[in-house]
Amino acid sequence: MNVLLVSLLIGADPAGAAAWPGFRGDGSSTTAAKNLPVTWSPTENLAWRAPLPGYGQSSPVVWNGRVFLTAIDGAEKEKLFVVAVDAATGRVAWTKEFAATQKGKNNPMMGRAAPTPVADADGVYCLFESGDLIALSHDGGKLWQRALAKDAEFKNNHALGSSLAQSGRAVFVQVDHAGPSYLLAVDKATGDELWRAERPSRTSWASPVVAAVGGRAVVLASGGGTLTAHDAATGKHLATLDGLVGNTIPSPTAAGDLVVVGAGENRMKPDPAASARSNCCVRLAAAGGAFAFERVWDGKKAISHHASPLVHKGHAYFVTKAGVVHCVDLKTGEERYAERLGHECWATPVGAGDHVYFFGKDGLTTVLKAGPEFDAAASNRLWSAADFARRQAEAKEKAAATLPKSPEGKGPGGGPPVPKEEREAARYSAVGDVVYGVAAVDGAFFVRTGTELICVRGSAPAKRP
Repeated sequence: MNVLLVSLLIGADPAGAAAWPGFRGDGSSTTAAKNLPVTWSPTENLAWRAPLPGYGQSSPVVWNGRVFLTAIDGAEKEKLFVVAVDAATGRVAWTKEFAATQKGKNNPMMGRAAPTPVADADGVYCLFESGDLIALSHDGGKLWQRALAKDAEFKNNHALGSSLAQSGRAVFVQVDHAGPSYLLAVDKATGDELWRAERPSRTSWASPVVAAVGGRAVVLASGGGTLTAHDAATGKHLATLDGLVGNTIPSPTAAGDLVVVGAGENRMKPDPAASARSNCCVRLAAAGGAFAFERVWDGKKAISHHASPLVHKGHAYFVTKAGVVHCVDLKTGEERYAERLGHECWATPVGAGDHVYFFGKDGLTTVLKAGPEFDAAASNRLWSAADFARRQAEAKEKAAATLPKSPEGKGPGGGPPVPKEEREAARYSAVGDVVYGVAAVDGAFFVRTGTELICVRGSAPAKRP
């Protein structure tokens, strides 16, 4: 983890790597954590598994020996949960339940507790697709709560999915939907609005990122064909990059004064060349008090889908949801390799020391050696293949009764005609044991699926609940 950046932005103690305070840690998905496992299996190096209430797609965050997660439950997603788990033992320290302000259908076609919270020394700050923004103490006491959807109902094809970002004083919320869209800064201590930057109405699930540029905190927001930069203290618009395609899910990644942008394909108007160019690198340059994005290189083949780009040891890694990894040189954009992992990959990879970890959707993790050559160090499973197939079949059967059918000849969200087999696969893509996110601290990974938290550490076999 970039501990200097964490210290600057949220006031964390820069010693060690005992915290993973938000989505992608400090927003980079890299960590200085030591003694991380490289190999594991269902019977090796899994310390514990902790069952979670309901279902959740948010990533775990870690602070002061506790892992914090969110989840939803109920036919209308009317129940909101925040859970604290002891990082050493896997025991649930506390669970808090809240009522959702805005309800929605609970099925795999819609987001289910997708926004990842943030944590600091004073509390844990949680956002749900219902628009409820809730601050809790580390002991679970409610500090304050805001209902963002009270004034304007959120209208988004798959529900609000943007995760929170933070600075020392504020949490930042990116609301992109068919109604009034905006970037919001909220005071951590009171829940009061600090500033609001209006955005054009657009559908997006990308998350904001806070970067340190020239000694000041800047909020980067990608989505709807643009990348914008705002002063974190005032919300003042600093710069805009236009002409992006498909930047609706991946979040940008800051590396010094460079910003690597991830983007997927536009299935409504396919343009592979434009999509590849949108997976690019820009520099946020400051001169005479003014800021501007300067293109450093345009992508040539790399595409991002669910996962955000990773910058680690002089290279940028892009991974498709199908598990094709593109590694490019950070300075030049020249591709070093493009290889298939052999498993789907939704979570953003993690860079740690000499390795890059690709946590697959189905519990298979590929560990690559960092660098310009494709060199696999390990391939690890969280479940046996037979156990995974059994659990997926059970989850599919349970979901079939409530899952909406895809339009004939089209995918779940409309768009170009696709074969029936592909439509059905898309319907069940978020059913069962899906790996959504991961946190890394000294000696351990915490892997979050829809229904449980798994600690990868030590040599004791995990016991299934």
